[in-house]
Order: sequence, then structure tokens, then C-alpha cells
Amino acid sequence: MPTFQRQPTRQAGFTLIELMIVVAVVAILAAVALPSYQEYIKRSNRAEARAEVLRAEGWLERFNAENNRYTDNAANSANSGFSAAFTTVPAGGTARYTIAATLTANSYSITATPTGSMNGDACGTYTKTNTGVLTSTLNDPAKCMR
Repeated sequence: MPTFQRQPTRQAGFTLIELMIVVAVVAILAAVALPSYQEYIKRSNRAEARAEVLRAEGWLERFNAENNRYTDNAANSANSGFSAAFTTVPAGGTARYTIAATLTANSYSITATPTGSMNGDACGTYTKTNTGVLTSTLNDPAKCMR
């Protein structure tokens, strides 16, 4: 009878080289994806701030239509209703922008200033005036107004 020699069994699993290749691929993907994700978050925060500035503009225009002025005090320098309704973006959450207005009886300038996680953002402060112009400190429409 013939004698059979047992073949050495190979253990199942991954080699160290294969694991290192997987780790390298994951690291490269993370290095590309993380900055892209962070920019997406900043872009959505900017859009939220612009939307709040437009909402504040609508509020002031309605107030003006009812009262024929933007202010509600004798000195024509403030509007207490505006100050109570518009403070931060998002309202009641961790502030990413602060909303403020410079008012006279016949004009206004609403600003959204970055704070918190948006502090130092490349687009800077958003400003909307009674003339209808929305600008950012950087004023790069391709980046800041989309």
C-alpha cells in the first residue's frame, strides 16, 4: 500500500503586508474625504446664515410696511422686536453666527458674523442692506454665495 504524506496545512488569515495595504488605502480615503466633508459642513452653515439674514430682512420690511420706519424707539437707533427675534444662528443652539442690525428710521444693515465653529471662516461676515445687496467680507460669489 502506498503511503501518503500529509501536506502541510496553510493557516487562513491575512498577512501583515495585506493588512498594511488595507490600512494605507483607508488612510488615503480618509485624507481625501475628511476635508471635503468639513467644507460641505461649512457651506451648509453659510447657507443657514444667509437664510437667516434674508428672514431678518423680511421681518424688518414687514415692520416698515406697518410702521413706516425700521426702528421702534424715539432715538431711531434700535428695534427691540428685532433684537429679541434675531440673535444667533441657529436660534437656541450652539451659535455659529451672530445676527445684528444697524438701524435708522429709513435704512438698515443686517450682519451675520461668524462665531464658534465658524469663527475665522473664509467668507467672513455676511451683510444685507435695505438696498437689497447681500455681500460677504470675502465677496467671492463662487464660494460664498452658493
